Amino acid sequence: MKNFKVSLVIGFILMSATVWGQDVDQADSTSATPAVTAAPTPVDQWKKQLDISFNLNQGSFDNWQQGGSNFVSFQAGINARFEKDNTGVNWLNTLKMQYGLNYDNQLGTRITSDVIDLESVYSWKTWDKVSPYLSLSAQSQFGPSYNYSVTPSVETSNFLDPGYFTESAGLKYTPDTVFNTRVGLALKETVANQFESTYSQGYSELTQFGLSWVSELNLKLSTTSNFDSKLDAFWPGGSLNLTVVEWDNLLTLNINKLLNFTMEDDFRYDSVVYNGVQIKEVAGLGIGFSLL
Repeated sequence: MKNFKVSLVIGFILMSATVWGQDVDQADSTSATPAVTAAPTPVDQWKKQLDISFNLNQGSFDNWQQGGSNFVSFQAGINARFEKDNTGVNWLNTLKMQYGLNYDNQLGTRITSDVIDLESVYSWKTWDKVSPYLSLSAQSQFGPSYNYSVTPSVETSNFLDPGYFTESAGLKYTPDTVFNTRVGLALKETVANQFESTYSQGYSELTQFGLSWVSELNLKLSTTSNFDSKLDAFWPGGSLNLTVVEWDNLLTLNINKLLNFTMEDDFRYDSVVYNGVQIKEVAGLGIGFSLL
């Protein structure tokens, strides 16, 4: 089953890449044909956003009486959106990937960020601002992560351990081009292996049926600066305390063609994993650019 899930994730990435390539090819073939009259504005087109960032920090101390330890840290990330929008349908595909490491000569190497988050939402514009939709999402990480609060550190997760896959169908409300919210019935599968007792109630694959609510905000602050926010909640039935809530916020400000500033604030609530709110805050100044 895990191999099927991995194939599903890889297929999603290849599908998005293929659609992007087809769109570019169509644009090239159109430009090669001499135009007799002005072409009308296309009603079926892709809106594309692909932001890449790389932040690097370094510090060195020698006989520094106020204390300090030598360190090197980096974080790389990709944030992409591919959206097809016309009078009949809307197809939104998003991809978020991050990986970061920090080396400290006293603490060693530690992982600071590890995220794979894919989602595809297809909706039909049946009514004004309200659309039936189908969605598929997948979440995991690239490699092992650890609990560094104990000595020695203890591995707590790995690639597809856990992995989360959610299929949902319902209604989507889109009041304008920068915001949408949707509610629907959802099927959520959690796969795990070594850490199944922590994430999937002791099962290698846990399937839950419940309600899904997702809200998204995508603000284009300038041609190269964006603010993305996503609130994702899943209720599997029973006590409301079992609701899993994820709220991700990412601000990307391009100072010039290569230098950018990023700030990320993420919040998690999952009482099965941790009885409280998990918070991650990361800010960085480094190399960043928008390819699309």
